[in-house]
Amino acid sequence: MKKPQPLKPEDSLEMFAGCDAERAIENALAQAEELSAELRRPLGDVSEKVGDLERNSPLFFGTGDNPSLF
Repeated sequence: MKKPQPLKPEDSLEMFAGCDAERAIENALAQAEELSAELRRPLGDVSEKVGDLERNSPLFFGTGDNPSLF
């Protein structure tokens, strides 16, 4: 049986040569997944706020089903 050779410093550095690039890629993929999940999250219903805007805003004065609202 052959005795294992000790690693030289230059050999050990070669093993970790691409680690920074791999870590950056993995971080970017994890961030993309988190942001995609945030974008898919359902948002609240805005129909009540829109109704208030139409009823109370002077911008919509004289329009809609009840033109004499104001």
